[in-house]
Amino acid sequence: MGKAKDKIDSIKSDELIKLERQLASAEEDAVRAKRKLRAEKMRGDELEAFVEDFKARRFDMPKQKKKRGPKSRKSYIRVAFGDTHGCSIDPKAWSAFLGDLEYLKPKEVVHLGDVLDCGGWLAAHHTMNYVAQTDYSYADEVVAGNQMLDQLQSVAPSADIHVIEGNHDLRVETTCLTMTQRHRADAELLINAFAPRKVLNLEKRNVHWWSRGECHHDCVQGGTIKLGKCYFTHPQNASKHHAARMAEGFGKNVVYGHTHRRDYFPAANAVGDEWAAWSPGCMCVKRKYWHHTENFKHTQGYHLQIVEPDGSFLGFNVPIINGESYLSGLYSQ
Repeated sequence: MGKAKDKIDSIKSDELIKLERQLASAEEDAVRAKRKLRAEKMRGDELEAFVEDFKARRFDMPKQKKKRGPKSRKSYIRVAFGDTHGCSIDPKAWSAFLGDLEYLKPKEVVHLGDVLDCGGWLAAHHTMNYVAQTDYSYADEVVAGNQMLDQLQSVAPSADIHVIEGNHDLRVETTCLTMTQRHRADAELLINAFAPRKVLNLEKRNVHWWSRGECHHDCVQGGTIKLGKCYFTHPQNASKHHAARMAEGFGKNVVYGHTHRRDYFPAANAVGDEWAAWSPGCMCVKRKYWHHTENFKHTQGYHLQIVEPDGSFLGFNVPIINGESYLSGLYSQ
């Protein structure tokens, strides 16, 4: 009996110890639960206080600037285009451009050069291995150039028009000098009779002509003009990504022709100055009519600027693709 009793007491003792442990564990769980509850309550109180504080704060919201009415707005539109190339002008692209001009009513228009192509009897001065344009005469080009200017002045009658002499336009002067053996008086006689500025009646039209061989405004590069805070020119060379070279070379805003490719490159320096170079593309046919053996990447379009009274401007190229202007969709809605 004594051994049995000791065994029972031992079992009771083990059960008691187990129960005590379970009780202690439950108490610890209860303590942890209370702590967690208090922590959550504190977080809830803090969040509620934050929300109340957030609601109580007053923010000085920026006020929307009042829009200036049409009478107080002094900005104006400037448009630049180029490379019409006389008889090689693209009728569809030109028609789309005129439609935009009629809507935009620009104050200033800049032709970036190569008003005429100067083919025919001027073909002697084409680059070697290039196919000469002899399908039309210089007289045909003069007619096409005058028709182009007539239409331009018809849709933008109040615009101040500038024409920069391009490398193709210069062929007339080069030919005159060659024919007269560089005799000054004879050369001037021919130039005054046949030069684009004469045959296009620019003086009678009150159109500004900017010679390629002279420097204008504050520019040291011939055939470059400055309007407001932007330069306009017809460079001699062309290359891939030419806008980057133009931006680097000028260090100022510049719009240029000659390359027949739409391009844009922004630039900046360490002191926060920013500028850009734009090429709007051409207004002539896109096929490379002067070199039939090489692939071409010509694009059509023009450059549009919204100019402020201080000369600063918002500028961008407007593509014309397959005879459709990408600006027309905005104002036709």
